[in-house]
Amino acid sequence: MPASLFSFNFRLGPWEGCLNLNFDQEELAPGFQAVCTRDQLSILWAGDPRQNGKARATAQALARALVHADAFVSYPGGIVLDVEPVTWLEVREHIPKGVVSGYMHQTLANVPLDPNHPDKARLRSAAELVRQVQPFPALQFALGDFYTARREIGPYSAFYAFRVLEDVGFHFGLTNQDKPDWNVMNAKLGTTEAKWKPLTDAGTSARHLSVQSLPDLQMIDIRELLDLARESAYLVLKTL
Repeated sequence: MPASLFSFNFRLGPWEGCLNLNFDQEELAPGFQAVCTRDQLSILWAGDPRQNGKARATAQALARALVHADAFVSYPGGIVLDVEPVTWLEVREHIPKGVVSGYMHQTLANVPLDPNHPDKARLRSAAELVRQVQPFPALQFALGDFYTARREIGPYSAFYAFRVLEDVGFHFGLTNQDKPDWNVMNAKLGTTEAKWKPLTDAGTSARHLSVQSLPDLQMIDIRELLDLARESAYLVLKTL
């Protein structure tokens, strides 16, 4: 059966976080290329049209993975992006040719795209991170939980920050109780249990949230917890 070219299209937000985004043909996974201009993100895939459903689901997962990775790369000051699936387009009986997509939003007249803007480099770094963690599900979860921890404004931010550390622990295996092998993790990362204690204590309190624990959680420095969570993921990424 002749191959089709599919464009799975998404909208990024918020708008103020997208003004300087612009890149072409960045690979997120084998066969899946991302194209982005401001708030318009497309993931291109060429293949058997009977696999459209599976490819569409993969594209949606990759779009989420991209904003998860961007939240990690842009920390602490970058705007946390969100992504929404919008449409998909099929070009049937596709043969390899150049495909040009134009962006004609009226803001280009006042704020032209800067090919050297740091935001463009940042999103390319996020795409590279998506590729890097592709073989490691636990680290994909770690990036997703870090993204959620940054977006959460209540006490459950502490829970998701701890989840990042827990995901990193699972990357190094399980104990007999199906818990992360903390000993192996600390040995591999050159860290200690004491280093992560603020994160584990806050995560435990948030997991078992009660009227009694809420006042203490509200006093926690969430930036400190996010710093620790990101450090745990950063340390394991350096081992890959």
